[in-house]
Amino acid sequence: TIGLVGGTGAIGAKVAEIARVFGMRVLVWSRSARTCEAWEAAPTLHDLLARSDFVSVHCPLNEHTRGLIDADALRAMKPTAYLVNTARGGVIHQEALVDALRANVIAGAGLDVQDPEPPEPDSPLWGLENATLSPHVGWKRVETRQRLMDTVAENVEAFLAGRPVNVVGGPGKKP
Repeated sequence: TIGLVGGTGAIGAKVAEIARVFGMRVLVWSRSARTCEAWEAAPTLHDLLARSDFVSVHCPLNEHTRGLIDADALRAMKPTAYLVNTARGGVIHQEALVDALRANVIAGAGLDVQDPEPPEPDSPLWGLENATLSPHVGWKRVETRQRLMDTVAENVEAFLAGRPVNVVGGPGKKP
């Protein structure tokens, strides 16, 4: 079972799709509460944490999610569970995670993001055998970079044709 925290957006939906291909059950807990046949909605975050073998974080970092995965949340997880964070480092309370990993409260963590990012040279995360760190490169697949470049080229072409897209500005303001 994989539990997606805030995983109702495009990335979470793709993770759910891939997990289902591997025969995994997909649970989702999200404040936005979108439903989809690809997953089962968990009634609470605690329920998702307690039932998941893998917990993958996909929520934005804001005043509601900073430190969302704290010591209590980590204790709610199975001792055999793995925590994966590709969202934002601040969603996980780092000291609580380090303590949980040292005490084997959970089996391990895969962190593509940390707080701060990159981690300080003396961060205890570096020395933990049950923590795998990557330098926020989970999005850097060749296909992702190609899609990014294609989008930039399309935006430039649209602007030159007088049809700007992705315009930043207030109501009534022209680019």
